[in-house]
Amino acid sequence: MKQTTINWRVYKMIQDAVIVRTSRGHFRIGNKKSFTPVLDKNLSTVAKQIRKQFPFVSFSVWDSAVLNSLAQHLSNKCFYIIEAEKDAVETVFHFLQEKKKVVYLNPTENIVENYVHSEIAKPFIVKNLISEAPTVPVNNIVTSSIEKILVDVYCDTNIFQAYQGNELHLIYTNAFSQYSINQGKLLRYASRRGKKEEIQNMILQINGNIY
Repeated sequence: MKQTTINWRVYKMIQDAVIVRTSRGHFRIGNKKSFTPVLDKNLSTVAKQIRKQFPFVSFSVWDSAVLNSLAQHLSNKCFYIIEAEKDAVETVFHFLQEKKKVVYLNPTENIVENYVHSEIAKPFIVKNLISEAPTVPVNNIVTSSIEKILVDVYCDTNIFQAYQGNELHLIYTNAFSQYSINQGKLLRYASRRGKKEEIQNMILQINGNIY
């Protein structure tokens, strides 16, 4: 069989969810669904406003409410996350302020605990977008992949303080149980954030596989 034929059949089986890619050159039988981030109307509108105002700025958006589907305890203290490239993050922050949004720039743990979680309106957190972060497009809006979300929750303890400890372990367990996750992509991003070994060890504890 020609290599091109093999490549095409593998591609077709991935598209048909017969198999799923777990890392480069590694696959397994597909029995889990793909993760599709949900962007509500408010976040979608703000994302479009940012793109219109700053058409050459790389940015990504997501909603922390997505963690409620993975965590044990549902949180009513959710927030929107806007990540922009380093040189533009303050500009995006001030733009949202001008739009009368409740917005915080790279907040500390103390700010999140005492102010972000106390807001009546759902606040926005603006932070730096890590280069080569694994994002996905949803309705022409760039948002976080499940791999990126898992790593960010682990690394950004100041923002996601409510999802640490046993809750974090449960989030990972549920994510790997419910969704197809590209472990190679996840670990590459974790490496960029300096947490590859720690996250890899947690994944090993969860499912006992060797990556």
